Amino acid sequence: MAVVVTTDEERERLAEQLVTLPVYELVDVLRRVLPHYTEDSYGIRTELVLAEATDYEDEPGLELELVAWPDRDYYDGGLGLYQGLWENGHCAKCDIQVTSNAKRAFCPFCGSRCSLT
Repeated sequence: MAVVVTTDEERERLAEQLVTLPVYELVDVLRRVLPHYTEDSYGIRTELVLAEATDYEDEPGLELELVAWPDRDYYDGGLGLYQGLWENGHCAKCDIQVTSNAKRAFCPFCGSRCSLT
């Protein structure tokens, strides 16, 4: 059954539920939602992804990393360690920086397996 959120109050209730989730559970919920917003047309692919931006006070610019989805098969259906986005690496296929709560994860853009440290 599809839930249509049409009012500010309904969107606020949904946002309040999402805010209570720890990071690893929020990432798993978004893993189920964001890929539905992928568009392929005229040879251009766009995908809605989750990213983490870090601003270091003593360095110019932002560091941007896509949030990789934990490899649930590797973790026997689990979501990896129950920690913040502490694991970092890059996707060997798209060469984008990724972060995750899990050492074994999937690139949210191309779906390739990533090993993070």
